[in-house]
Amino acid sequence: MRNNYQWVLAAVLAALLVAATWFCVSVWRSTPAMPVYGNVILAGAAVLVLVSGCGLIALMFYSHRKGYDEPARSDRAARD
Repeated sequence: MRNNYQWVLAAVLAALLVAATWFCVSVWRSTPAMPVYGNVILAGAAVLVLVSGCGLIALMFYSHRKGYDEPARSDRAARD
């Protein structure tokens, strides 16, 4: 790191990361376990989000390849 302020910033961010991790783990351990149907629903939602995200990325690549992202052009001559 180049100067002392960057070291201080890195130390503060590391401390915040440790505190957030500790808080998340403590809350996770204090809550009751989720029932099986909750895990199934959560897994299904994760799969649907992943599939829809991949589909949107595929559509983005498709439209870029086909030229749908290019600016509109006209072959007509400009009017005076």
